Amino acid sequence: MSKAPSKSKSPAVKGLREFIEALEASDPSSVLRIKEPVALDCEMTAIAMELERRGQSPVLWFEKVGSTGMPVVANLFGNRKRFAVAAGVEENQLFTAWGKLGDKLMPPERVETGPVLETVLSGADVDLGKLPIPRHFAEDGGAYITSGIIIAKDPDKGVHNASFHRMQVKGKQLLGTSLHSRRHLWSYARRAAALEQDLDVVVVIGCHPLFMFGSGLWKGPIDTDEYEVAGGFLGEPLRVARGPMGKVDIPVDCEIALEGTLLTREHAPEGPFAEFTGYASERSTQHILKVNSILHRKNALFQDIVPGISDEHTLLLAIPQEARLLRTLHQHNPNVTAVAYPKSGTCRFHAYVAVKDVAPGQARNIGITTLGDDLSLKMVVIVDDDVDVTQDFDVLWAMATRMQADSDIDTIREAMGAVLDPSNRAGTTAKMIIDATRKTNPFPRRHTIPSDATSRACELIEKLKAGR
Repeated sequence: MSKAPSKSKSPAVKGLREFIEALEASDPSSVLRIKEPVALDCEMTAIAMELERRGQSPVLWFEKVGSTGMPVVANLFGNRKRFAVAAGVEENQLFTAWGKLGDKLMPPERVETGPVLETVLSGADVDLGKLPIPRHFAEDGGAYITSGIIIAKDPDKGVHNASFHRMQVKGKQLLGTSLHSRRHLWSYARRAAALEQDLDVVVVIGCHPLFMFGSGLWKGPIDTDEYEVAGGFLGEPLRVARGPMGKVDIPVDCEIALEGTLLTREHAPEGPFAEFTGYASERSTQHILKVNSILHRKNALFQDIVPGISDEHTLLLAIPQEARLLRTLHQHNPNVTAVAYPKSGTCRFHAYVAVKDVAPGQARNIGITTLGDDLSLKMVVIVDDDVDVTQDFDVLWAMATRMQADSDIDTIREAMGAVLDPSNRAGTTAKMIIDATRKTNPFPRRHTIPSDATSRACELIEKLKAGR
């Protein structure tokens, strides 16, 4: 007697809303619910940026946005702690955990239905105006989806790739996007165009952070199926189903999905858009994405990533790169203790690396490896392990007191760089390695304060603040 097929288990890790609800239950101050109506144009960004200016970074839940009736959540990734919470580790263990999660591959589980299939709009009902897609900055060319992950299948091997791309609303069914990252989707589009074919895609909006980490933010070999990587991050198979188009599997626990086609042989203006550089970028590959169906959960939640040089946008760039770089450097330099992509360098153009007991010449080797690991980098500063690489002040202090410009700086001319760098020269840039480590032994000692004196000082200050 044959066994009946087992029913799909309910996933231990579910979607975006479940994550936010758990976050709010454990720390109510981490989620700020805004009940007052806000406009689609710029107001949500203004609130996020003003709170950031005040040193605050809660998840923002806007209950009334424009006239769509759909709430918007933003700034989910506005601080480092929430990355660690999502991964289920302490903040100081995040990079190690990230690397281990990325090593796991777990094939997706096909299911017949799921939350994102609760509402299906197709044909004449497809209208992107039904979603609360905001315009973020005055210089933007229009309304933009910033949290959308485009999922496509390799035209040759059939593996899934998932990557973040900005998407500008160009009509009820049309989005303009840019593939300027030059990564896997760019390769897919070029190969499909050579075959005179378009590319079937799904855009997902509002997923559990672990799915975003394991797909949209994870960078691995082009022949790796990123649905399998996402399963490794989630700790269980990613649940997927077919939508009305039936071309690309859809993660069913996301809030919203757009089935469509990336037109590989047609182009149209896209932008400008407020990028992580702090500038309105007009660089674009000018691709067009046609939306054929909209799927969403009942009472769907639209996710927005605050663009520009916001904490959320830059941390999403920095943390995956920091985890990857630390792992790369440890392969040959186990005495590397920490890495950081500082916001002052847009979390893409500068990197700081701390090393314990650096050997003669090792700082330059580390700098070269770091530049080779990430083409966007323009400057690498190597410091001793007593310097906090998360603090610009500490790194600049090390440069001021442990570096001589004539002997400790190396430059590389006309290297490949980031096209979004406003100062790039036709895609090339100069790169710099700065060795800000101690060169002599003995070297003057840093002044310190005993820990018991610091504890007593904190105690006295707290009493003064309390008026006792």
